[in-house]
Amino acid sequence: MTNLQTGLAQSLSAGVRRHAVALISLAVALFGTSYNTWRNQTTEAHRNTRAAAFMVLDALGQLQEIADRRFYGGDHSDANLIGGWGKVTVVRDLAPLISPDSTKQATQLFDAWKNNIDKLDEGDAMAETHVAGAITDLRERILLELRALN
Repeated sequence: MTNLQTGLAQSLSAGVRRHAVALISLAVALFGTSYNTWRNQTTEAHRNTRAAAFMVLDALGQLQEIADRRFYGGDHSDANLIGGWGKVTVVRDLAPLISPDSTKQATQLFDAWKNNIDKLDEGDAMAETHVAGAITDLRERILLELRALN
């Protein structure tokens, strides 16, 4: 090494030693800020997932009541039908906020409702089994997703 290179290396080494506390403080501050930002984003994502999951669970309960009224109670009113479509649509629209698996099962529920709603009015037990099974499957998936949140 030349004298100039040696002098620069010694100068740099002395500067690092002289400012070691400041450099360590800077590193800790950057790490702390990064961790805090990550933690806040994670907390917000979990909060959004929980809110969507609770809304979906509520809508699923109401949808089950509507399906039961149509099948067991003979309530074939337009208001009942419109309410059912509203609930199943809300469930399908909120499921992506929970998880990809929830989205898949919400789509299956939507399809089960679409394909079986008229059969519920006719008293078809298989139609009731399809709709109730899709509701139960999605409810169980959402409860698993909620338990998995940290």
